[in-house]
Amino acid sequence: MTDQLSAAPQAADIRISILSDHEWRICDRRIPESNAECVLGYIEKTGSFFEVMKLQAPRNLLYYTDLEHAVESFSSNAPVAAASRTI
Repeated sequence: MTDQLSAAPQAADIRISILSDHEWRICDRRIPESNAECVLGYIEKTGSFFEVMKLQAPRNLLYYTDLEHAVESFSSNAPVAAASRTI
């Protein structure tokens, strides 16, 4: 990865792929879709929370009360998580 890509993506660099009515894959637009490194993580709606699993730390799950903040958590100006849990 280049130095430019080693920095966390900006909000505009985030691509959301809908996997189901309660699951989303989050990717970095700066990396081609054909490259598996474009995948940053996943979001799953669980009860009243959106569970975020980042591939850089897959055992540290983050929880948000809305999808917008869950998606923003993958960008460089991420909000604070509602809660987190390490498994």
